Amino acid sequence: MSHRRNSILASFFVPALLVFAAGSARATASFDCTIEDKNVTIELQGNLGSGDGAALQIPNGSIKIKPVRGKLDTVEFDVAKGTLAQQWTFDKELRIGLMTDEVKDVSAYLVIIAQQGKPKDDLTQWKGRYVLKIQGPKGATELKGTIKSCQAG
Repeated sequence: MSHRRNSILASFFVPALLVFAAGSARATASFDCTIEDKNVTIELQGNLGSGDGAALQIPNGSIKIKPVRGKLDTVEFDVAKGTLAQQWTFDKELRIGLMTDEVKDVSAYLVIIAQQGKPKDDLTQWKGRYVLKIQGPKGATELKGTIKSCQAG
C-alpha cells in the first residue's frame, strides 16, 4: 500500500515539477560592450542570461591599449574563451573581470563595474567605469575610464 501511495504522489508531483522547471527557464541575450577613450579601445561580445546571478559568456573581443608615455607602446589583446576570470550580475549591477594572456611581455586585468540604466529600444544598458591594470617590462600601470554603454538584448 505504501508503494502504491508513493506511485500516486509521484504521478502528481513529477508533472508539477516539470511545469515549474519549464516556467523558470530564462532567455539568453546577446551582450555587446564597446569602450573608446584616450586610454583604450575595448570591444566585448557574448551572451548574458537573464535574472540575478545570470551567467555571462564572452567568447570574443579585443582590448587595445593606447601608448602610455614612457611606459608602454600600443598593445592589443584578443579576448578569448577562458579569459573571463570573474563575472557578477545582481539586481542592477554588472561586474566583469578579464585576465589577458601575455603579449610582448605585457599582461592586463580589466575590471568593469556598471549599473543598469533605463532600457532603450528593448536593450538593457549599463553605464559605469573600468579599471585596467597593466603589467609590463617597465612596471605596473593603472588606467581608468568611463563606460558610456554596455548593452544586452
